[in-house]
Amino acid sequence: MPTTNTNSQHPDHTRLKRIITLGAMPLLLAALGGGYLVRVLSAHRRPRPVPHEQLWGGADVQLPGDGVGDLFHRRYSVVIDRPRLKKQALMDQIKTNFPEFCPKLLADFKKVQGHPQIMRVGDEYTIGMLGPWNGEVRVVEVDKTQFTFATLEGHPEAGQITFAVTAHPTRPGAIRFEINSWARSRDTLVSLSYEGIKIGKEVQKNVWSIFCEEVVAASGGEQVGDVEVVTEQHSRVGEVTPIV
Repeated sequence: MPTTNTNSQHPDHTRLKRIITLGAMPLLLAALGGGYLVRVLSAHRRPRPVPHEQLWGGADVQLPGDGVGDLFHRRYSVVIDRPRLKKQALMDQIKTNFPEFCPKLLADFKKVQGHPQIMRVGDEYTIGMLGPWNGEVRVVEVDKTQFTFATLEGHPEAGQITFAVTAHPTRPGAIRFEINSWARSRDTLVSLSYEGIKIGKEVQKNVWSIFCEEVVAASGGEQVGDVEVVTEQHSRVGEVTPIV
């Protein structure tokens, strides 16, 4: 009598298992890729740590906890295909010529502290903005492919903003330029103007959208789609200003 192999499988069962495995593979890859994207996006949902020694200077840093009203996280991003400049070279261009990327009629940045062509932690800029929105910011972080400003006392907003160049997670040869800001209004009057009249909000949107387009031009690559603008509104501050 022939022996029975309990490990053998019916040909139909083997075929079905192979089909299920092959069919599930794209879903698995998509899930893994999606998880990566979630991690990448989540990393930008919180502001960068502010060095403790950068909190004071000619004017104190004005963090989101010092403001009033809701906290707004705004993200401006653009995808650049086939850039001639690599990530660090592009960021070096932005650091060196930061005011040139801004539309001067809407936001005129001028460095008032620090080397005129080298960006370092502790540097400060004044901003002449359309309307009564002049202010100052301080550089609180500088890395190879990103840097962060924090608003100073008297700025219409209390917050910080990070500029970063990263590799695109799913598009080979492409990069992403992204601006992330976390801010509350300095006081009730500014809050009413921003959210009631909406002047400040529209000025900001135009400034940073144009900035993104100027970065694309400097990269020598091609813009993919429009500049994406996403706003998240939070009713309470929470831990939004980590300090190291």
